[in-house]
Amino acid sequence: MKKIGLGLDYNNICKDYNTVYLDRDNNDKETIACMTKVLRWFKPFLSELLEEFGYGIYRLNSDALLGLDDIVQKRFFFYSLEKAITVQSFILQKDPVSYSGLTQWAENSEDSLLIQNDEEGEGVYFYFDEGSKVHQWLVEKLKDFSLDEVPFTEK
Repeated sequence: MKKIGLGLDYNNICKDYNTVYLDRDNNDKETIACMTKVLRWFKPFLSELLEEFGYGIYRLNSDALLGLDDIVQKRFFFYSLEKAITVQSFILQKDPVSYSGLTQWAENSEDSLLIQNDEEGEGVYFYFDEGSKVHQWLVEKLKDFSLDEVPFTEK
């Protein structure tokens, strides 16, 4: 099946804040409030997704099971002017499988979801098989948000 993606910008969650300026090292009241709102939104959202599909969380190149708190943290979601941001990928899937890279995941994964942070720290991307149950679930759950269709690239 063809891998496709949906991008979710944080401005869907923080409607009254310009999310371009979400720097995880910024301590002003509005920035902290928005980042907290994003983290509080993602935790139950991802928890429901994990429960709905019986998924565990794994790093792309490891079959060690991770916890929800390994994803839902400032270091994954937000940019730092001082430290930059590292593009990270997590795999949500039923069985512990390790992949050598995005190409291997794209070619060999079934019934899984890849979640990747944005290089600019403005949102996240979800990648999956087009037309899959997780695709349909995401579209339904996020129907009130503006989503960007993004092509899957094996970068």
